[in-house]
Amino acid sequence: MFVDTVTEMLPFLALGILGVATLSVAVGALRSSRRGEVLGEDRLELLRDQHERLELLREERRTLTEELELERRERLEAQRRVERLTREHPHLELERELQRVGEELELEREGRLHNHRERQRLAKELEHVGLARSEDQREARREVERLEREVQKLEGLVASWEELWEERGEASKASKKGLWAAFFGDGSL
Repeated sequence: MFVDTVTEMLPFLALGILGVATLSVAVGALRSSRRGEVLGEDRLELLRDQHERLELLREERRTLTEELELERRERLEAQRRVERLTREHPHLELERELQRVGEELELEREGRLHNHRERQRLAKELEHVGLARSEDQREARREVERLEREVQKLEGLVASWEELWEERGEASKASKKGLWAAFFGDGSL
């Protein structure tokens, strides 16, 4: 009797278990599809953001390309003007050369000053350390003497550049005076 009732109920129990199993598979599939949908939406949002960034970068690139082209044209135009002015007024080239020589002279002065300071620093360092061994002292003296010779050479070079600077400056003043007269008549206001 109990066995008969269980055997009669067995198909219903199997159907119930099958229904629960189907329901759990359906719920799992639903969760998976929702997860896929969320991931798909996130991916779509990421792609939209990347597309917007790409458009901004393209616009920025276009703007930078236009700016570079404009700068290149301006630089070429300025170079043409400089060449034309140099042909029309050769003394301008001399003035530019004088400016370059002046800059070199200033660099040499800075180098000479640096060497002088380095020499003083070495001398103080030698005094401070109080070298015990005579060989070290001789080596230091040789270095100081070498630096002094180098400073003297630089001073001679600077003096010759100063003379050249003064000579060219006088020539430039004369050519400027001639240019002034060419533009404004006799040179008086």
